[in-house]
Amino acid sequence: MKTRPTGERDDRFSTVSGRLRIFGALALIGTLFLSSQTASAQVIFGSVVGNVSDASGGAIPAASVKITMVQTNDSRVVETNELGGFTISTVTPGAYNIEITKEGFRSFVSSNIAVNPNNVVRVDAQLQIGAVSERVEVAATAAVLQTDRADIHAEVTAQHLTELPQPNRTYSGLLEMVPGTAPPAGQLNGGTNNPSKSMTFSFNGTGTSAGTVRIEGVNALNFWSTSAQSFVPSIEAIQNVNVATNSNDAEQGLAGGASVNVQLKSGSNDMHGGLYWYHANSATEANAFFANAKGISKVPHLVINNPGGFLGGRVIKDKLFYFGSYEGDFQRSAESGLSRFPLRRNSPAISADPQTRSTIREQATRQASAEPPSRRTSFLRTASIQW
Repeated sequence: MKTRPTGERDDRFSTVSGRLRIFGALALIGTLFLSSQTASAQVIFGSVVGNVSDASGGAIPAASVKITMVQTNDSRVVETNELGGFTISTVTPGAYNIEITKEGFRSFVSSNIAVNPNNVVRVDAQLQIGAVSERVEVAATAAVLQTDRADIHAEVTAQHLTELPQPNRTYSGLLEMVPGTAPPAGQLNGGTNNPSKSMTFSFNGTGTSAGTVRIEGVNALNFWSTSAQSFVPSIEAIQNVNVATNSNDAEQGLAGGASVNVQLKSGSNDMHGGLYWYHANSATEANAFFANAKGISKVPHLVINNPGGFLGGRVIKDKLFYFGSYEGDFQRSAESGLSRFPLRRNSPAISADPQTRSTIREQATRQASAEPPSRRTSFLRTASIQW
């Protein structure tokens, strides 16, 4: 039997090992390539589409279409195809200025075009003959109907979140505005940004576990309870909530019901921010009906403080930005009720506590029993404590 000297490597082994490394590298490159191709279909972006024509309605190919984000001055440029159409996908949500130019025609400018997540914005332009230096400015108008997508969706904007009254200060409380939504429910104890503050909701007759919630494209549903969310952002940090309720595209995966997409605010060249403090206490609250019916006149102690703030701006102009938010919940509360417990007839009397202001009522009730008189308590005293 032929033996190999110690330390000598098998050429066949090194060849197989080298091939495995090459195969692994190719698989990694392919995965990254596919990931970059499918990223354009993510729900955290919007798209801008349109057609460019002349005064007679003829298509204008090779026209330059430039979109510029108002907040950051980030811009992208594409050219129209032979049919005069253009598509700009994976557009970061925000307000945009659109400029369309072509030699021999006046420039077309449309300002403050709002691009929201999971939305397609159509901007059609009709260029007029003239110098490029001449401009035709068009005011942005919202489309009456969404004709470039098949899904049915609605928007809950930052203005809705901050100006509409709601008791729980979470975006879930406003989802009832979306057609086909059952009133959100199932809110547990906790602060406004506490995971246990999450509310369950359903759309168009589906169950509470049929939908999905994404925050900046990341699944936010709780791993153990898929009808609740693991994280609920403060409403001051939310820019937009897009709710797709029917005919969802393939990019709205994992949603048997509605797909809720939450977009957070971001930084810009201009510094913006705010501070707030919400306060509530029992001094301004009325007593509960059943507490009054039981003779409990004292409103339970309650103090809620909800401070917070947000700040966004730039680190490097037009290149690097920041945004952050904070919200705290501080709550001290007590409950009121009426409890009864038995006391023997000859037991010591119980007096009210002057510090807690609790009151005690005693009443005697005859106990019916078939037991002999020697083995039973003929009278039972009960104490009722209010707190």
